[in-house]
Amino acid sequence: GNWRKESATAPSLLTKSCHDIDFLLWLLCTPPSSQHTRPHLPTHVSSMGSLKYFKPSRKPAGAGEATNCLSCPVENDCMYSAKKIYHEKFLASGNVGWPIHIVDPEIEELYEVKGKEWASNRLQQRLAEDYNEQWSREEIERRPWFGRCVYESDNDVCDDQIVTMSWEDDPLEGEEPRERRFKGRGAKTAMFHMIAQTEKQCERRGRIYGSKGEIEYDSKTIRAFDFATSEVKMHYPSQAGTGHGGGDEGLTRQFVRAMEAVEYADEAVEEAQRTHIDCTLDDVIRSHAMVFAAEEARREKCVINWSDWWQKKWMGFLQTHEDKS
Repeated sequence: GNWRKESATAPSLLTKSCHDIDFLLWLLCTPPSSQHTRPHLPTHVSSMGSLKYFKPSRKPAGAGEATNCLSCPVENDCMYSAKKIYHEKFLASGNVGWPIHIVDPEIEELYEVKGKEWASNRLQQRLAEDYNEQWSREEIERRPWFGRCVYESDNDVCDDQIVTMSWEDDPLEGEEPRERRFKGRGAKTAMFHMIAQTEKQCERRGRIYGSKGEIEYDSKTIRAFDFATSEVKMHYPSQAGTGHGGGDEGLTRQFVRAMEAVEYADEAVEEAQRTHIDCTLDDVIRSHAMVFAAEEARREKCVINWSDWWQKKWMGFLQTHEDKS
């Protein structure tokens, strides 16, 4: 796949799960758009993870020396068969959008103009592509190799990783009564688990434990439970039909509205970001920085002090580039 190797792309926490860290920080760190208060910044971050399963030592013995799904003697019994995933699950049923157009963007047009057989043959050609020890590393890294055996790939990114972030009490000054000073700013902990083996492929689910109840969510429903009354409320948000669960279309729409507010209504840039997109550039930078901090914590096997890391790594980075300019 495209994101299999850190040196060619980035850690999997950034390429596949930055949305999740972004969401958690938005939920627990960023104040509501109606409030002009400072964010409740985390204090510490730690992470553990590695490439646990998709490696040669876990390859089925019956696969022998095969390195490609289409030439593998146990392909029919393998749940990670590229033929099953791309052809039988998607193209055979007429789905030539994602992920088929990632394998080959021309397959969609071939399907519409020439028919299923032509599209199927093109897909088979792409999946049959393979490499051997005579290929250079640069040549291998330039291509995604969607038909390559998952146990014989050059992948090195995590397929299992946990990130833990913690916050301490940080009440606002001057707010009364005391409850208002601590609203959304009390001590809390967030844990995120990125895992390859899951029923919810490319979906998100989670649970929030609050002081008055808990919320359970997935990509389709939100369930809220009240501790005091034991009442359960179900919510079913509208489901947009475009990329990233409707996120692509929604973010584009709100970005255009923010641009229009600045251009035609003389709204300040940060205010437009907060009002229409519900986050600022600072929030975006912070969530990406958190991913890099978590990766450093994972590699170094340590707990990172967020404030110290931010000052040393991010502010130091900015100062270095200002000095060069």
